[in-house]
Amino acid sequence: MPRRHHLACYVTQDIFDQFGALATSRHMTVTGLLRKLVVDELDAASLLAPGDLERNVLFTARAVSALLERHDPRLYAQVIATWRSDLAGEDRDDVG
Repeated sequence: MPRRHHLACYVTQDIFDQFGALATSRHMTVTGLLRKLVVDELDAASLLAPGDLERNVLFTARAVSALLERHDPRLYAQVIATWRSDLAGEDRDDVG
């Protein structure tokens, strides 16, 4: 049986309470949720470095923008207007 190691950190009472509530809402223990978050973070880090992820998101956004603008300029304009409205915190209608 492989040896297991203990991993811990100190947090404020507020963070402790919120994390405990989050674990409960997911029907998990605090330890189980913490382990899942650590493993998920390590798995994600092995896929793309944070800089690579940001560059990929930027590329995807620009590619979708270019495709929309080229193939349906009205839809492109509607998506941009909706996005700007969202950023301004206004209510929006669904695109379509």
